[in-house]
Amino acid sequence: MLWRLTIVLGVVSILVGTGEANQPPIFTQGMDYLQIPEDTVVGSSVYTLSATDADGDPLTYGVTGQVSMRLFSVDSTSGVVILQTSLDREQTDEYQITVTVSDGTNPQVQQTPTIFITDANDNSPVFQGIPYQVDVNENDIQQTSIFRVTATDADQGIGGTVSYFLEAGDETKFEVDRPTGVVSLKEELDYETSSVYQLRIRAQDGGGSLDGSTVYQSSTTVLIVNVVDEDDQPPLFLGQPFSTQVNEDTPVGTTIITINARDGDYGINNPIVYSTEGDDGTFSIDSTTGAISLAKSLDRESKRDEGGVYSFDVQARENSSDSRTTNTSVSITVVDVNDQIPTFYNGTGNSPQNYFTATIPEGTSAGIPLGGLDMRVEDNDEGDNGRFTLTLDAEGSQYFEVVPSTVYGQAAVNIRVRNSRLLDYEMLQSVQFKVIAREDVAAEHFSSNATVLVTLEDTNDNSPVFNQSKYDLSVAENSPDGTSVGKIMATDLDSGEFGEITYSLQGSGSDKFAVNNVTGLITVAKGDELDRETIPFYFLTLLAEDGGGRASNVQLQITMLDVNDEAPTFQRSSTFKVYIQEDAATFDEPLQVLAVDRDEGTNADIKYSIVGGNDLGNFTIDEDSGVINLTQPLDYEALGGQDEFHLVVQAKDEGLPPLNSTTTVIVVVEDMNDNEPVFLENMVNTTVSEAATADTLVVKLNATDADSGFNGRIDYRIASGSKDKFYITNDGEIKVSPGGRLPLDRDLYGDSYTLLVSATDRGNPDQKTGTATVFITIEDINNQKPVFNPSEKTDTLPEYPNTTYPSKLADMPAVDSDVDSNLEYTITSIEAQDENGQVVTVDANLFNITNKGEVWVNGELDREFAEDYVLRLEVNDTAAPWPGVQTATATLTIILQDVNDNAPEFSGDEIEQNIQEQLPIGQLLATITANDPDKGPNGEVMFSLAGTTLLAIDSSTGQIKVNSTIDREDGQWLNFTVTAKDSGNPPRTTDKSYNWRVSDTNDNDPKFEQASYSGEVSENATVGTTVLTVTATDSDFGSFGTVRYSLVPVDSNFTIDDVSGVVSVEGKLDREMEEQVTLTVTATDNPGGNENNRREKSVEVTITLLDVNDEAPTFSQNLYTEYIQEDVDAGTSIITLTAVDRDSSGPNSDVEYAIVAGNADGVFTINGDSGAMRTVKPPGLAPGQDFNLTVLASDKGTPIMSSTTIVRVKILDTNDNAPIFVYPTANASITVLENEPVGTFVVRVRATDEDEAQNGNVTYYFDPSDEYNGDRANFTLDPISGNLTTKVMLDREEKAQYTLYLQARDAGFPPLTGATVIRVQVGDVPDTDPVFKPQLDPVTGEVVPQTLTVGENLAPGTVVGSVLNAVDADEAATIFYFIVGGDPSGYFDLNKETGEIKTTRTFDREAQASYTLVVKASNNASYSLPANNRRRKRDIAYDPADPTLQEVIIEIGDQNDEAPRFTKREYSAGITTQFQFGDAVTVVTAIDPDAGNNSVVTYSITSQLYQDRDSEGNLMSTPTDATGTFNIEPGTGQIVTGKVFSSDEKGYYTLQVSARDVGGQSDNASVAIYLLREDQRVKIVFQRTPDEVRAFKDEFAALLSNITGAIINVDDIQFHTTDNQQTDELRTDMFIHGVDKSTGLIMDKERLIELIDANYEFLVRLLREFNVVEYQIAVRPTEDVTYNNLIITIAALAAILLLSVALIATVCVCWTSRLKRELRASQAMLYSTKDVIPDLTEKDALQVPGTNQFAIDGSNPMWGKEVYVNEIAEESDSDDSLDDNEVDVKSPQAPSAPPRDDYGDDQEITVNLYNDEYDNYTKFPPGYANGNFILDAALKEHEDSKKNGPHRNFRDLNLETTEI
Repeated sequence: MLWRLTIVLGVVSILVGTGEANQPPIFTQGMDYLQIPEDTVVGSSVYTLSATDADGDPLTYGVTGQVSMRLFSVDSTSGVVILQTSLDREQTDEYQITVTVSDGTNPQVQQTPTIFITDANDNSPVFQGIPYQVDVNENDIQQTSIFRVTATDADQGIGGTVSYFLEAGDETKFEVDRPTGVVSLKEELDYETSSVYQLRIRAQDGGGSLDGSTVYQSSTTVLIVNVVDEDDQPPLFLGQPFSTQVNEDTPVGTTIITINARDGDYGINNPIVYSTEGDDGTFSIDSTTGAISLAKSLDRESKRDEGGVYSFDVQARENSSDSRTTNTSVSITVVDVNDQIPTFYNGTGNSPQNYFTATIPEGTSAGIPLGGLDMRVEDNDEGDNGRFTLTLDAEGSQYFEVVPSTVYGQAAVNIRVRNSRLLDYEMLQSVQFKVIAREDVAAEHFSSNATVLVTLEDTNDNSPVFNQSKYDLSVAENSPDGTSVGKIMATDLDSGEFGEITYSLQGSGSDKFAVNNVTGLITVAKGDELDRETIPFYFLTLLAEDGGGRASNVQLQITMLDVNDEAPTFQRSSTFKVYIQEDAATFDEPLQVLAVDRDEGTNADIKYSIVGGNDLGNFTIDEDSGVINLTQPLDYEALGGQDEFHLVVQAKDEGLPPLNSTTTVIVVVEDMNDNEPVFLENMVNTTVSEAATADTLVVKLNATDADSGFNGRIDYRIASGSKDKFYITNDGEIKVSPGGRLPLDRDLYGDSYTLLVSATDRGNPDQKTGTATVFITIEDINNQKPVFNPSEKTDTLPEYPNTTYPSKLADMPAVDSDVDSNLEYTITSIEAQDENGQVVTVDANLFNITNKGEVWVNGELDREFAEDYVLRLEVNDTAAPWPGVQTATATLTIILQDVNDNAPEFSGDEIEQNIQEQLPIGQLLATITANDPDKGPNGEVMFSLAGTTLLAIDSSTGQIKVNSTIDREDGQWLNFTVTAKDSGNPPRTTDKSYNWRVSDTNDNDPKFEQASYSGEVSENATVGTTVLTVTATDSDFGSFGTVRYSLVPVDSNFTIDDVSGVVSVEGKLDREMEEQVTLTVTATDNPGGNENNRREKSVEVTITLLDVNDEAPTFSQNLYTEYIQEDVDAGTSIITLTAVDRDSSGPNSDVEYAIVAGNADGVFTINGDSGAMRTVKPPGLAPGQDFNLTVLASDKGTPIMSSTTIVRVKILDTNDNAPIFVYPTANASITVLENEPVGTFVVRVRATDEDEAQNGNVTYYFDPSDEYNGDRANFTLDPISGNLTTKVMLDREEKAQYTLYLQARDAGFPPLTGATVIRVQVGDVPDTDPVFKPQLDPVTGEVVPQTLTVGENLAPGTVVGSVLNAVDADEAATIFYFIVGGDPSGYFDLNKETGEIKTTRTFDREAQASYTLVVKASNNASYSLPANNRRRKRDIAYDPADPTLQEVIIEIGDQNDEAPRFTKREYSAGITTQFQFGDAVTVVTAIDPDAGNNSVVTYSITSQLYQDRDSEGNLMSTPTDATGTFNIEPGTGQIVTGKVFSSDEKGYYTLQVSARDVGGQSDNASVAIYLLREDQRVKIVFQRTPDEVRAFKDEFAALLSNITGAIINVDDIQFHTTDNQQTDELRTDMFIHGVDKSTGLIMDKERLIELIDANYEFLVRLLREFNVVEYQIAVRPTEDVTYNNLIITIAALAAILLLSVALIATVCVCWTSRLKRELRASQAMLYSTKDVIPDLTEKDALQVPGTNQFAIDGSNPMWGKEVYVNEIAEESDSDDSLDDNEVDVKSPQAPSAPPRDDYGDDQEITVNLYNDEYDNYTKFPPGYANGNFILDAALKEHEDSKKNGPHRNFRDLNLETTEI
């Protein structure tokens, strides 16, 4: 049994040792295969080696083998593989490399992955079988396949797919099939057009990736297509076009030009016969030679119409059976001889004339031609021989200019005025000068001249001239008649009656002065009317008129010098009132009196003083500014009831003697609000149930204010402490706010509130406030659930508690905020878990809970059984109204603590294993584990090791590691003991013994005797030839020391003996493929053992192959094709040939070149060393022929090796002749008439080119270098035919000559060009209309019409003036003038030749002040207006775009023939007792239809009457004279007061006013002025500015008067003043009063408002149109306080004191009624109520909103509120608002309105629900009469605003918010 146990233990030991020994690393999957693109950049990472090691050893990566190391390098740590050399898939598409990984312990692990090289598109297609050449018959039909090119691409896939493209050549004749490369004909070829074609064909692959981008590789080759000729062409003319020049004096028989033609087929040359067609016999042609000679004398003038050109055709006929013919045009130009002299003619006559006459008025404008001059000049020579200039001699050029200045052939001569200033009849009566025509280019310079006599006509062309532009004169006011003012004279350069001047004065006020009509002396005529204060300046016009009717004027300013005759006048009324509050140190606004003195200088300097009413010295006044100030603040109480001061202020001027006036200033002292509201109780205590609902009354507060009126009116507000739970009404009632089911929940919000309540009066401007504190206690109800505190609790207990049972564990009390609660506890469940989380079952009676919430345990708790206990607790309020509802739950968790009662226990059997020697220090050998069932420190196990120092154990993890080097030779066993100890107190321990065996390892690598090996072998060595031997040894024993050899990678040409290390030849060697072979020999030990337990080393072996001469030189192509020009120079490089010999350098690979055939003429030579071929001399062959040269390449080895190739050299034509223009000659002039249609033929240009084929094909262009010449844009040049035609219709007046630069270009490469210049002359035809030169405004630059003036009432036939002269661009044109528009009645007559306008009738300026004529200028003397379809002539409207039309405005000069007319016959106005002296009352207006000074109107009052009333109000029978009561401003018609009015005046005034013009004509009107009280006015407020209202005030008053039946007078218009005395500049107040037409009495304000209200249906649209906001009484009625009235008042007050009790009751009743009225007013309908009440009709919706009878008494209806309701709401003061606490009450009419739940303490809402107090609520539909729906709408909008932010859309419902 013992031996069996020993065997079992040994096997187990081996198995255990094997399982625990260090394992070698293993490559992860995927390391045996890889793809790398061939364009991968050297140095790039291609992949990463990855291996795993079960032992966690650090790994080292590498690569081994010559090929592997040449291709890649590996980062030893990361395993990143880096590419070392560039890849080429086309050479090698896969590699096998050896990679290694080592853990530093085990033998190196190798793996041989296969590297596949993927393709990149790095190869271009290569054409096969080049060069390409093919012969094609010219009659081959289209679509015939003529050739196929082939190219291959070494790339794979689409990158190796080749497509073919025709890149250059004639694409119209050839095409290439892309997939196949087949070249086909697209159309038949023509040998005569081209005998050879060079097609450049591109082969392109399908594209692919290269270096990260998609690229397409391509290459090109040339296909030569030779065309085979056939006999199919007619004769071909050489040198076309045929054009030449000949002098007109050339002798008869002279050969002019020779026509050359040849057979059109180049290969067949038939004879040609010539003949002419269309010749008039002037020329003859030789039928054989084609020479054209002169048959009779030439005369260029006979061909002048053809430009001196003879044109005919020449026919060339082929002398063959087919007799094919061809025609060509021949053009022979006769060159002119200068034999003509410029000659002058009269008009269209043919007889020369050299004397001409003309007559013009003096001062004729520049540019106007001489009338009646009809001159023409001609020179019939051609070109420059016919060019001449026109000039005037020195005398004529001072005054005139001649056009044109340069003439080609002929032209009409036009002489125009150059300097109109010199054409002055007074200085010059006639001018005689010469017109000179002189040739300026021709060498002969022929010339001639003509005399012109111009006679001037005298005109009255000078007006009188003043020597100043304005005269300033002065005279003292009130100067006596005849006083001299000044003397002014003018001069006139004209003589006779035209120079005699008369003077007259014009202008407003000219009647007050006189002027001597001969001397110009100005004197005073009406001195008593000269008043500087009325008119300080007179602006007059002094008119000077000569005997010819020409007049000039000058402005006069006559200044009135002042005398002190005016007293100061206060600008305001004599008495005005200001208010100041007591205790104020200054007035709110500066109090200033202001007087003006109409005098000037010191006479107008004013000093102010207080001369009365200041007995107490309370006031001072600034003597310069008139500002009144207080000496000290005033005390209202100290005044003893006297609250007014009447200050008399004097204004005195500084004149001699001084003058003064006074005014009264009333200062009223106002009382201030100085009492605060006082609560009856400052501190109030009250209670309310927490179950109280919304609006429950809590308490009512009372406060009083000793002040009266608004100062004593109190508003209540909760200032703080309500927490949105309470609100207060304006009656002082504090109520519960809405806010859920129980808004006062005592448990949620607390059991008490402290409210600070304020009472604020409505004093203005300062409000007073009193406060009170309210303490509110909330009474409790049982409505709260009990609450555990805490609701979750965890307790920790020891495993064996030292206590008796039952024992208290924890307190879990619950609380209930209700006062009368009764709590009952229960345990609803118990859950227990062991330490692993497994649920265990425990006794339900293990725990219990008392009614105090104490939890007790009834038995022992064992942690090993259950570690955690969870108890679910419940408490119930049995005193609640609903038992079982008011409950709460809680959770108690009990966690048991552990006790150390267990020792550690080792796991598993005894550990016995084998360990290897030489393991690294720190190597993990085994892990010892032990378990302790205790918990925490009691279960934490620590390890220790004893018995050896070679090993160490980790005290925490139990890992045993090598602590020192283990050597098997030191001992085969390791015996030690491990102790496990827990951390309890006291600790517990356990020991365990171990016995381990030490085993041997393969830990030595094989070692080569040399670091590297090298050897040589001939490339023709046979298989088995030994090259060299390698040797390696291994110091290990047994199989670990046995070595075997191998080649890595395997090489097919060499092999190694795995035992001996002999390297020998295995296959056929070729040095040219690989000159040197590098092999890697690997020595590996343990050949029969585990592959993973082998160690190896490698060494590099280099084998050099020795060369033998076995390769011949090789050309890259069998045939090379090159092209040279026919004129190539000697020494031109043709091609450099290269043959490659793959043998090694030296004689075996040295190549020599030689031409061995095809070079019989020695045209070419080749360099024997470089292979460069050049020409020795020109080729000497015609284009289209070629050389075929055989070139030999041979090496210098033994034996000599060689090869040959063919070089084909083709001869090409050279484009060496530029085109030459043959017609027309350079600088030739061609004439074409203007106005010819577009496309008119001008000339055909021709050029010849001596080159052949396409090199001789000529096309025509405009010279590109002349692209900026605008002339070329007007012509078109056909590039093929050379025909020059017009591109636009030419206009000689716009441009008379065009210069064109032409170019002829052949089709050679590079193309050659020839150039010429021709000039196109434009012949004139009468085609332009005369045009007016526009007159421009010197400031704006705009075109302005011509303006003439003629006086009214003048006899028919009066000359108005002349139309501006028109000009005509045509030569010698005559202009006529016609009226074509603006004169349908024929009021004017126009002389069509002179342009003079006369009248045909007498004009009235007032009937029509001006006439606008349209005058047309025309060349047609019989021009008439066009007719419409009814054959009636129609006017032509003036069109600024038509320059033949001139707009002429004829203004009718004014005469004073119209009287002024008042705008109304009767005026009315109103005044009050507040009017002061000089205050404006009204304005009367009269209009005089005359113009200028004649329309100036002067106003005066002719009579003033006062119509008084008796004591009963009846009018007195006889009016009294009231002269002086009113004054009128003479210039403006402003009526002002002349006195101060009293309240005793009850009647009205009637004035008669007169309006008179400067001529004494006049008109009369009456003015009724009524006396009214301030309170009789009505104020109308407009949403307009004052200026806008003034514009329509008369219209508005008239319409209002028509509707009401009363006389409506507008008293004043001013900016609107708001209730708080602020000025609103966007609104206007109009003050009006009404007069009863029947009685003449001022209407009561109430009566006037009744009339307006009664007619509101008619007025509503009117008021809306004029934007009327409201109207109301302007001033509250006041009564005069007399002494008797004061006595009555005192008596009344005494009676009131006796009835105080009754009065107090009455006040209470009235106050209650007022509050109710205001509340109903707040519910009055707004204008948007239709949105709230859908069934409200348009009529029901108040047209006059805000008219609420329950509002404050005394207000008026507000009209127009439907438009301006928002603006009105904005200006409504707080008196029309409801307090926030008032409007927050939910309306009973809206039960669905949501309750408020956000009553804040820091915001108020003002709801403007009414503006005035007239109630029309009874018009509401049934169910809405109380108006509560308005409040509902306002509150709803307010709620919405709080959700969306303040101020949202409040204006839409007249709501305003105020942040406090």
